[in-house]
Amino acid sequence: MGYRLRPGDSAAEVRKVARQGIDKAIEALSVPPAERAEGVHQARKRFKELRALLRLVRKPLGGTFKRENRRLRDLGRALAESRDAAAMLESWDLLAQRFAERFADPDFSAARQRLQARAETNEGATADLEGRLAEVIEALRTARGGIDRWPLRGEGFDLLAAGVERTYADGCAELAKVRLAPSDEQLHEWRKRVKDHWYQTRLLAPAWPTLMQVRSDSLKRLADRLGDDHDLAMMQQLLHAEPSLFGDRGVCEQLGQAIAERRSELQREALALGETLYREAPNDLVARWRRYWDAAES
Repeated sequence: MGYRLRPGDSAAEVRKVARQGIDKAIEALSVPPAERAEGVHQARKRFKELRALLRLVRKPLGGTFKRENRRLRDLGRALAESRDAAAMLESWDLLAQRFAERFADPDFSAARQRLQARAETNEGATADLEGRLAEVIEALRTARGGIDRWPLRGEGFDLLAAGVERTYADGCAELAKVRLAPSDEQLHEWRKRVKDHWYQTRLLAPAWPTLMQVRSDSLKRLADRLGDDHDLAMMQQLLHAEPSLFGDRGVCEQLGQAIAERRSELQREALALGETLYREAPNDLVARWRRYWDAAES
């Protein structure tokens, strides 16, 4: 996300970044059909960034937060189907990089071809995609028109502090749950809160660019580990539901072993990163970020 909140008029900066995010989403959804898969992917990323921005000003927004957050959530879901099969193929290719010798086997190559055909069939089957894209773009334009009416009261870092603290505290809470029960669902919930905190860290980077960039880079690594793990969890589910898509019993067993091994690695790396990034108490992190902001304003 190339958008940044610079110390100064926080409310004006938040509105500016919201407009930029919506404009980028509309632009991504307006690409030619040949580029549509990537366009949908980029638009869904913009939706997640916008929802993280909303969480940053959740308290001053009041009831507006729930309405706008639900709108963006539903728009993302409307586009999810056209993206899921392509994501599965990308996950396969990452796994193939980790287990190159195993995946060079002709049976594994054939499995990838079936996944490729599945992705192409999925993309072609979305006959109503044009209509859905038009509806999403219209909804985004409506949302953009309401930004000036957002009730953003408060000045400077005071407008943002509660959102920073809640988002970070939610990440701490989800990490604690992962330690107790690292289920697919719980790991995914932690990932969502990590990405919110990552997006907000990037937004506030101008307050202290060097230190905030270091944290942003680490959060990106953590989000990537959790994202790759989630994609493999989806592949694991598909393997159990449709084993014939991947091949005979031997291929399925080898694939299952590869998925399990890679997921173990990813989760171990994610937990190690998480222990470092979520070590600080929420009120201490907010106080530190406030010092950065105040120093940048002076």
